[in-house]
Amino acid sequence: MQPNYIIETIGTIQKIETLISVDFEDLVLESLHPFPGYHGTTIPDQTNPKSIFLVMRSKETDEEVIRKTIKVREKFSSKFDASPGKIMVFNQLEPCIRIKDLENYALIGELIALYKEQGISFIKGRKIASYDGLIRIRKFFVMDEVNEGIYMDKDTPEMGYFEVPARLDWDVFEKITLQIKHNIEDNNFDAALGTFYRKTGLKDVIRIYDTNVCLGECLFLREKYLAEIKKL
Repeated sequence: MQPNYIIETIGTIQKIETLISVDFEDLVLESLHPFPGYHGTTIPDQTNPKSIFLVMRSKETDEEVIRKTIKVREKFSSKFDASPGKIMVFNQLEPCIRIKDLENYALIGELIALYKEQGISFIKGRKIASYDGLIRIRKFFVMDEVNEGIYMDKDTPEMGYFEVPARLDWDVFEKITLQIKHNIEDNNFDAALGTFYRKTGLKDVIRIYDTNVCLGECLFLREKYLAEIKKL
C-alpha cells in the first residue's frame, strides 16, 4: 500500500438512471434512483430534489457552462452543485446541466431564469413518463489514491474508484456488472463508468457507490471486473 495523497482533477461519469419529467415550462428531468444498484436503508427519503437535469437547447461547451454557472452562483439565493453533461431524451443525447443539492423544488424556476440571463436556452417542457436514460456528466474529482489505481472520493466518502485497462461500452459494462452481482454474496453496490485525467494520461475507471465502501471492497471488485474483462 502506498501513502495517501490528494488528487484534484476532472473527468466524466457515465451511468443509466430512471428519469421522469418535473412540471416546468422548460424541460427538467429528475433521477428517481441516483444509485440504482445500491439498496440500502441508510439513504433517507428526501423532499428536496435528489438530482435534476436542465435540458439545454443551446449548444454550450462544458467550459461555457462552468463559467456561466459561476455567474449564476453570484446571484442565486441558495447553494447548489452544477455539472455540464449529456442526457438521453427521446433516443438522442442532449446537452444538459446536472443540478444537485437544491434545498427545494421551488428554487428550480429561479435557477433556470438566472441561466437564461446568461444566454442559455432550454428545451420546452413536456410531460415524460419514467424511463431509463443514459447520462454522461463532466465531474470535478477530489480523491485520495489509497492504493495503486484505487481512489476514495473526498467529497462523497461513499464513492470509490478503481482503474481498469480498457474502455468499456455501456452495454458490455452493464453485462459484466450483472454477471458479477449474480456470483458474489455481498452485491449491494452501485457501479458506473468513469474517466479522469492523470499526468500519465486519461484513465478509465469504475466508480463504486456503497455507504461502507473501503479499500478491501474495491480490491475485491477490481479483481472480479478484471477477470471478466480478460474474457472479452
